[in-house]
Amino acid sequence: MAWMPLRYQPFKGLYLTYLVVTFFLIRAPLWYLWFLPRKNRPRASWTISRCIRVMAYREVTALPVKVGLNSRYPVPKSDDELKDARVVWIDGLAEDSPTFCGEVRSYASSSGVQPARIPAYWFLKPGSIPPKDMKAQAGERTVLYIHGGAFHLGSAHPRSHTSSIAHGLLTHSKSLTRILAVEYRLSATRPDTPANPFPAALLDCIAAYQYLVKDLNFAPYNITVTGDSAGGNLAFALVRHFVENHIPGLPRPGRLLSLSSWLDLSFSRETPDASLVRNFATDIFPTSRSNRFGGYGMQAYLGPLDREQAKTNRYISPVSLFINPDGGYFRRFPRTFVSAGDAEKILDDSLAVAERLMTDGVEVTVDIVPDAVHDFMVFTWHEPERTEALKRACKWLDD
Repeated sequence: MAWMPLRYQPFKGLYLTYLVVTFFLIRAPLWYLWFLPRKNRPRASWTISRCIRVMAYREVTALPVKVGLNSRYPVPKSDDELKDARVVWIDGLAEDSPTFCGEVRSYASSSGVQPARIPAYWFLKPGSIPPKDMKAQAGERTVLYIHGGAFHLGSAHPRSHTSSIAHGLLTHSKSLTRILAVEYRLSATRPDTPANPFPAALLDCIAAYQYLVKDLNFAPYNITVTGDSAGGNLAFALVRHFVENHIPGLPRPGRLLSLSSWLDLSFSRETPDASLVRNFATDIFPTSRSNRFGGYGMQAYLGPLDREQAKTNRYISPVSLFINPDGGYFRRFPRTFVSAGDAEKILDDSLAVAERLMTDGVEVTVDIVPDAVHDFMVFTWHEPERTEALKRACKWLDD
């Protein structure tokens, strides 16, 4: 847990200054020398530059919890503040809405979570002009994008680094002219004020899907729900909600695009040959045993729910080994594209979900990228793997 004084000035400023100075004057030069021999690199194919970036990112991923950094962008007051983008507000699900139903409603009640009005951003392909009322044109396809960030970080804002995926999909797709990215509520736990546990973010994403279908008249089969990392978890949960509940006028979306999805919050695979162990030293997360991947995010997302839910709840950990893989829990899911890097600590989550989808008769395309780290499509420096993977995903989208 964070040393509390680091969350307050002047300790916060001094610590961040220390990190910046020591990075450029000490750590980066030492890493450069260490990684000169190829045998010292986490992956032999990596350049020295990539090795240093990965090491730096391990430092960065621990900062938000340690010093209390806020990753959210303020919501623009008008579209004039945005380039090739629009901001919209989406109403939360009404209390008597038929969409607010099933197990999601039950979990919301037990966690004290209410639907809420949230912002979302339309990303526009440069040069395209959307309809003034933003309604779908005949046969128009779109993507509902759900960003990653371990449930407590990230933003859908077009200037956020997590938005590079939405920008990349628009760049390489021939059929897409706009993408909707939802600014769902982020979870928090101690030492922050606890807020927005499961299923708050999921309710926001469900509302965004309803907005596309009911308000803008997009055909469900023309919508691809896309999520990376924790956003991938929410994407699967959103699709599950519409698969398992018959909601008039709201069938499940047409496709699901999974990018480095975090689908087992219980970390049930920790054998020596599991990716959590095998890729321990090749991913972007701290290698300290005391700073486990996703620890804060998992606690924040579960909130008041029993910790056993991380093992057995198919809306939270759909590929957990504690859930029967022969239970048919992915039947009637839409066509799915599963992408991940083979240097990821949670690579097994993507492999497991692909296997379970195929077992349940779902058409699945699997794209495992050699030597790529977790959520590599976010990182514009992760080339050429990023662009090549985006092109393959977009070819599938455009098909």
